Amino acid sequence: MTEPVLEVRDLRVAFGPPGREVEVVHGVDLCIDAGEIVGMVGESGSGKSVTATAASALLPGAARMSTAAWRFEGTDLASADRRQLGDALGGKLAVVFQDPMSSLNPARRVGAQMSDVVRVHGGRSRREALADAVDRLRRVRIASPERRVHEHPHQFSGGMRQRAMIAMGLMATPSLLVADEPTTALDVTVQAEIMELIRELNETMGTAVLLVSHNIALIAEVCSRVLVMYAGRIVEELPASELTSAARHPYTRALMDAVPRFDTSRSEPLATIPGAPPDPAEPVAGCPFAPRCPWVEDRCRVVEPQLVRIGSGSVACHVAVDAHEAAEKEAVDR
Repeated sequence: MTEPVLEVRDLRVAFGPPGREVEVVHGVDLCIDAGEIVGMVGESGSGKSVTATAASALLPGAARMSTAAWRFEGTDLASADRRQLGDALGGKLAVVFQDPMSSLNPARRVGAQMSDVVRVHGGRSRREALADAVDRLRRVRIASPERRVHEHPHQFSGGMRQRAMIAMGLMATPSLLVADEPTTALDVTVQAEIMELIRELNETMGTAVLLVSHNIALIAEVCSRVLVMYAGRIVEELPASELTSAARHPYTRALMDAVPRFDTSRSEPLATIPGAPPDPAEPVAGCPFAPRCPWVEDRCRVVEPQLVRIGSGSVACHVAVDAHEAAEKEAVDR
């Protein structure tokens, strides 16, 4: 078997001064194979972006990160310093953030910003790098790329800026593209175009993708595998094709139920998840979803469930695991 593009085991991230740190990501395992599109979904504050940022070595200096293992294309990153991380990830891992206007420097031309990647990591000359930038803008279907490379970000529309960010990520033909809410604030038509572009790049270039989103319907449409996060933990992992038929965790089901459908009656209120995610600074015992869960039992408030492998996925829920075991026992008894 080939090495995964990215492998992280027991990832933990905390913020705050020594002695008063608050852990916001709790023991997350993440593995992405070559050519795979993996979705990471959950409400705001569930730890998706922090997990993706930590795995990409882009955490701010105030954060503290620890892992049991952290490898990129077989290279051990757990003990690497900043220069070694740059050598291992530079040009091979690209990140597209959710707000391209704040990610692009408004004072510099788009082509010059795109050129930085290959000039630093690829040794390309200014002229060669600019030619590469024109090619990448054309690849993400931006019209008149020869002119656009000389323009500033404010001269691009929101959808064009997001395309330019993706083009920037493709400057060095990355092995992994991390897209953190790449369609936020874009209209539905542009959202569809951006997601189709990401899927096309995955198919034509073989680039693996980690897609971070709160939109579970979008994840189900684009990804092959889904990681559901809640309160800094992965509570379920399953193939995207099984989201509607085999989701076992009550949080995953609640996210699916909250997606508006065309056949939903206008006279009925839209489905919501009651309550709010827990405060990371005030950890609770047991299952973090217990205060909002319709299946909650006494043990759920005391014992935190661990991920248990079931079929083609995994789930961290006492009730779901018991239901599966009971169904298996009934099948054997027959």
